[in-house]
Amino acid sequence: MLDLRSLAVGYRSAGRALLSGMDVSAEPGAFICILGRNGAGKSTLMRTIAGLQPSLDGVAALGGENVASMRPGTRARRIAVVLTERQFNPGLRVEDMVALARQPFTGWEGRLGDGDRAAIAEAVAVMGIEPFARRYFSNLSDGERQRVMIARALAQTPRLMILDEITAFLDLPSRVEIMALLRSQAKAKGQVVLLSSHDLDLSLQLSDSVWLLDGAGGFSVGTPEALSQSGAVGRAFDTDAIRYSPSQGRFEIRTSESA
Repeated sequence: MLDLRSLAVGYRSAGRALLSGMDVSAEPGAFICILGRNGAGKSTLMRTIAGLQPSLDGVAALGGENVASMRPGTRARRIAVVLTERQFNPGLRVEDMVALARQPFTGWEGRLGDGDRAAIAEAVAVMGIEPFARRYFSNLSDGERQRVMIARALAQTPRLMILDEITAFLDLPSRVEIMALLRSQAKAKGQVVLLSSHDLDLSLQLSDSVWLLDGAGGFSVGTPEALSQSGAVGRAFDTDAIRYSPSQGRFEIRTSESA
């Protein structure tokens, strides 16, 4: 469903690509975590795939169609995006925020049909936000807002969901719950879910596949197990303070004895 063909991403003003020569595909139902240190290019890659900024070269295609060439309405029906930027929407209640997901489907009158209401109700139930559906979005905590934005993405019923650091404001139990839920949704709905996260241990446990950025323009793709055992995860993240242990499947603090 999703194909990156010789894709290069970055900013022309920088004079070079952050990532280049990317050739990778994702099938319906795939739950993929994009991992890398700060500045490795995760957000730039996701924005390029979503059609929010142009590629430097190559193509990101969804269902065989170049995302960059899609009409805005078509792209809005097929791709849902949740970015790290905080959303401020004074005057809108939670239920209104989620309902906005159906705007690409409602035509110029903006009237919700039965199918729209069903998609909204399902998303609200899945994310467990019924208790505060009538509250104003601006009055919610950061964690509650993040749940609402994920619900809006689900209500959009997209083919591709792109979520950038969506667990940043959630506590550990909520992070586990949300990532497991998104993995389940990908399987049940036949969607591709791309999720970037700094929660490395959890991402390696739950993802079907990892797109690993090493920070030097390198790009590795594989199962969490394969990338762990090959040493790719360690090469991307090991520092003088921490190291990744393939045998333990987690990051460990270096001590003077283990250094």
